Amino acid sequence: MLILFNQFLLNFCLLITSLLFAFLPFRHVERISASSSVRTRVLFGLVAGLISVLLVLNSVTYDGAKIDLRLVALVTAFFYGGWISGGITFIGIVGARFSITPPGVYEGLILTILICVSLLVTASIYRRFSARTMKDYLILISIGIAYSLPALYLLTDTYVHFLKISFVYIIFILLGGYVTYQFLQELRKHFQFVQTQQELALTDGLTNLANRRKLDETLAHYDQHGYAFSVLIVDIDFFKSVNDTYGHDGGDVVLRQLSQLLQHCSPDEAVVGRYGGEEFVVLLPDMPLNEAVRLGETIRSACADQHFVFSTYPAFHVTLSIGAASSDQGETSFEVVQKADQSLYQAKQTGRNKVVGYSEE
Repeated sequence: MLILFNQFLLNFCLLITSLLFAFLPFRHVERISASSSVRTRVLFGLVAGLISVLLVLNSVTYDGAKIDLRLVALVTAFFYGGWISGGITFIGIVGARFSITPPGVYEGLILTILICVSLLVTASIYRRFSARTMKDYLILISIGIAYSLPALYLLTDTYVHFLKISFVYIIFILLGGYVTYQFLQELRKHFQFVQTQQELALTDGLTNLANRRKLDETLAHYDQHGYAFSVLIVDIDFFKSVNDTYGHDGGDVVLRQLSQLLQHCSPDEAVVGRYGGEEFVVLLPDMPLNEAVRLGETIRSACADQHFVFSTYPAFHVTLSIGAASSDQGETSFEVVQKADQSLYQAKQTGRNKVVGYSEE
């Protein structure tokens, strides 16, 4: 009995280790379900199928039976990915079982096919009424156990052997199913937490726009791939007087409202960020300078017409000075940003509330 437990424990450890490494490709997938993309479900089925193959190839042999945790992989695949994932995993199980079946001894292979097909059909019916909770997952695992026990009885030599293997089998299958479900839930929470922290690290806390780090990373990406782009540097005119008149809370309101205006006016592919203080940057991929200047004028005009509201103060207006430059005016993105900054300086020196595109003249 102790040897049997040890062999099952190795199969169990293989399952958990495989889950840890095999499910890393899904760290950016919010939630895998039967409504996920076909590509995601196929990939999920391939991963679960690979795990099932490893489990079958390392199964415990007892009398004529091959015992392992393949049902956990099959139920997991179907529970999350539906028929596509479950079907691919089923093919992996049957293929692996066939590879270790001696010629002419196909009873175990036939029983494996019958068990898996019966479980998938039952699971598809049960799925219509389930809420996809841990309880439903464990019920499917239990159904798989119920289908497997008659096969174990047929493949073992004596009733005593059947009781012995069944006791160990039920414990490890239920334990494997429970641990797998909890492990995948915690893994998904961890991936979501890491993704949230990464987003926060690249987001300005006040405006929810990209922060300087995100802007710098985007510019480096443009340099690396040689992308054409234009850039707008937007600065609020006389922002100090806004803070002096309405306080820093009033200034924060202006920054937040302006960030919303910039996002509204910018195309979907643009990267809008706060560069620091009252200065904003709009990165415009595949946009020539003349179009960027026109967009800057649209932003400037919309801001000049907007009524900014704070607390009980009367509505007020703010204006913008904007500098523009394009990637064909500099060898690196850093040079392009410098030229846009020079254009912004020119806009401020020549009266403010205007857009200036960089010119070599």
